[in-house]
Amino acid sequence: MGKRFLMVLAGLAAVIVVGWLAMWFIATYEPTPDQREVEEMVHERDLVEFGEVEGAFLLTPRNYGYFDSENIYVVEQYLDKGGDYSDQYAVIEKGTALTEADGPAIAELTAKETFQNDYMDDFQVLSKHRVTVFRNEEKTEEHWFFKVTYKYDGEYFLTFVLPEPAIENRFNFFAEGYEQFLQF
Repeated sequence: MGKRFLMVLAGLAAVIVVGWLAMWFIATYEPTPDQREVEEMVHERDLVEFGEVEGAFLLTPRNYGYFDSENIYVVEQYLDKGGDYSDQYAVIEKGTALTEADGPAIAELTAKETFQNDYMDDFQVLSKHRVTVFRNEEKTEEHWFFKVTYKYDGEYFLTFVLPEPAIENRFNFFAEGYEQFLQF
């Protein structure tokens, strides 16, 4: 009887542990696009993996970034699902210096409600970048984004954003992107 009780108790403990591990895996698993698939899709080799990017230009806001010395490539985080997830990506080109002609666009950008919060400090517009979106191997959109940095809760963040107030399109590279792409 005591042996049977210990077996049931051990089985119950095993079920609880396996269930907890399964729930932990489901809660923490983030798919990562296969680098070879990304390189094939964007027709570039030797890309370096960056990590998660939040964006509003592709199918979902959950994106993933890769880069080389000239460009940043943003793909769907769920690239492995195929279909609409696998036929689009964005290319962020290396930045160009701001000019006086950019003044009105920068004014629009700084007036955006998103950047007019008391909890954001040290807001800076650093450069502008051509962003091209490809779908089914064809260029479908091209815009000039501005690279902005800001301090939030003690950390600096980096975002590429359109200046138009009616459009809320951006690629957020978070604090990790600030360190990686500040000079890009």
